[in-house]
Amino acid sequence: MSAPRDSHAKNAHAQGLFDGIASSYEGPAQVFSFFQYRRWRRFLVSRLRVSPESLVLDVCTGTGLVASDIEGRARCRVVGVDLSAAMIERARRNLKRPGSTDDTPAVSLVKGRAEGLPFAESSFDAVVFTYLLRYVEDPEATLVELSRVLKPGGQLASLEFFVPQNPMIYRLWLLHTRFAIPVGSRLLPGGWREVGSFLGPSISDFYSRHKLQDLCGMWERAGLGEVQTKQLSLGGALVMWGRKGGL
Repeated sequence: MSAPRDSHAKNAHAQGLFDGIASSYEGPAQVFSFFQYRRWRRFLVSRLRVSPESLVLDVCTGTGLVASDIEGRARCRVVGVDLSAAMIERARRNLKRPGSTDDTPAVSLVKGRAEGLPFAESSFDAVVFTYLLRYVEDPEATLVELSRVLKPGGQLASLEFFVPQNPMIYRLWLLHTRFAIPVGSRLLPGGWREVGSFLGPSISDFYSRHKLQDLCGMWERAGLGEVQTKQLSLGGALVMWGRKGGL
C-alpha cells in the first residue's frame, strides 16, 4: 500500500473500508474480538460521568453501537459523527427507537471528519471516539480538534485496539491478527477481505510510531488532564479517558 499523498488520503481509505463492511459490521466485530467488543464498549461508556442534561459527541460512531450505549445508560442527548455514509445509514436503522412510527433516530447523526468537526467551540459535555487515530494523518492535531468542541471540565474518552505487552500473549495476538482474521475475513461479504489484511499491520505500525506514553503526552498537550488508561482483554484493547482543564 502506498503512503498517503495528502491530509485526506487516510480519510478516503477509511471511508472505503467502512463503506464496504457497514451492512455486516456487528457480527464479525464480535467474533474477531473473541466476543469482547461489547465489553469494551461498555467499559468505555462506564468512564463517562454524564447526566440526562448532558450533550455527548460520539466520533467515528460507525453503526451507532457506542452512541446507543451512551444514550441507553445516561438518557442524554448524543450526536454521532462518521465519515462513512453507509455506516451512518446503518446507524440510523440501528438507532431507531423501538415502536417508532417514523425514521427519527434516538441519536442525531452527522457526516463529517474528526479533524474538522462542524461544531462550535465548547459545545459538548463529553466526547468519545473509537478506532480513530490510525485513520488520521496527524493524531495530535485531531486530539486538539476533539478538545476544541469539548466544554471546560468535560470528558474525553476513547477505545482503540492495542498491542499486548506480554511476549507470549503477543505471539498469540500476531497469530490471530496475521492469520486467523485475514483467513476468516475471506469468507465474509463486502470489503471484509481488505479489512482483514489491513487491520493487524495497521495496529502494529501505529504503536511502533506512537508508544502509550506518547499518546498520553498528546492528550495532555491537547489540554486534557487526569489522563487514565486501561488495557482490556490481555492488552488487545485500550481505553483512555481524561478531563479538559478549565474548571
